[in-house]
Amino acid sequence: MGTTYLFFITGIVGGILIFLVLIKRSTLKRISGEEYVLSVPLFGIILRTSLKEYQGLFTEEWIQLKKKLQKIEGLIDVEKMFRYADQYGIDYIGFEGDRPDGSWSTGKFAFCNMSQSHKRPYSVYLNPELDLEAVSHKLSRELNVKLNTSDVYPFLFLHEVGHTSKAGNKNFFAAVLTHTISGDRHSINKRLELFRLKGKIEKYADRFALKELENFR
Repeated sequence: MGTTYLFFITGIVGGILIFLVLIKRSTLKRISGEEYVLSVPLFGIILRTSLKEYQGLFTEEWIQLKKKLQKIEGLIDVEKMFRYADQYGIDYIGFEGDRPDGSWSTGKFAFCNMSQSHKRPYSVYLNPELDLEAVSHKLSRELNVKLNTSDVYPFLFLHEVGHTSKAGNKNFFAAVLTHTISGDRHSINKRLELFRLKGKIEKYADRFALKELENFR
């Protein structure tokens, strides 16, 4: 009987020690400004919660935001850019390239795609390493409109905004849908249809960008 009690007590003490070790090695990590996860060894994440709703700014987030804003400010008027982003449903503005590794294809200036966020439907990406002199000449020649080097990034951003449905470019959705459904397996007729559709999209976006560019000058 005494042995049984000894095993019982030993088990309780051992369980308490293991529990204390797990608690000591547990971590509470902030994954966003308001959301936390509690991670316990052996069990993984056991709690995901918001401790409270913050009214201020976290210093690290502000430092990182300022660094990113400084990078953008050298290219485009940030206040005007975000005004358009808010109006036309732009969820994300980034500098990642179109290749899988984040680099940019040769001759690629910018692009727009559907955002994965539920908040706003679009993401816009700008190539931050452009030769402004060369690009301004190229765009001026293609558009038959004089663009200065200071016009390059505003025009490229507005051109991508011009792809959105709120800008009136309804063909963008049709092209995305056609490409998504059929993948790379296009018949000749489908390829011609998609080519014509993309042509309409780009021309519409050009007209939109040129019209709105005056607001950036």
